[in-house]
Amino acid sequence: MEMQLKRFQSCTPPILKGTGATDDCENWLDDIEILFDSLEYPDERRVKLIGHQLKEVAKSWWIATKEALEHDGTLITWEIFKVEFYRRFFPVSYREDKRIDFETLRQDQLNIEEYVAQFSTLLRFAPHVVGNDEAVTDQFVKGLNPEILTLVNIG
Repeated sequence: MEMQLKRFQSCTPPILKGTGATDDCENWLDDIEILFDSLEYPDERRVKLIGHQLKEVAKSWWIATKEALEHDGTLITWEIFKVEFYRRFFPVSYREDKRIDFETLRQDQLNIEEYVAQFSTLLRFAPHVVGNDEAVTDQFVKGLNPEILTLVNIG
């Protein structure tokens, strides 16, 4: 594990104090996931390393949350970490606004790449859809412009 930690730290992973704005927390999570993906770290390694990147409020939160989850017998996966992270650092009103943004997202003036990017970003705020490929596809297609939708329906 020491070698893995050294490799991880050599990439200068971002630190989260948990005292900034919601956007700071969202950007931190995006950045840390990109790093984990580029290093091809599996879930169990992510969970073990993440504590090193949390300081101050975020560190205190994670120590208490981890202990409570372990006490309840919960296997802490990366997905569990993210669920707890969103609960703590994203107010209910923020998550609800983002969920509504996801459900009402339309391509309109966006090119397809921009639409895909916005869809992917907002998807994390729609836990009722995540993990259900059919629901994700339906929501994605529903937001496409009619001329794109016609091409999708032809294929």
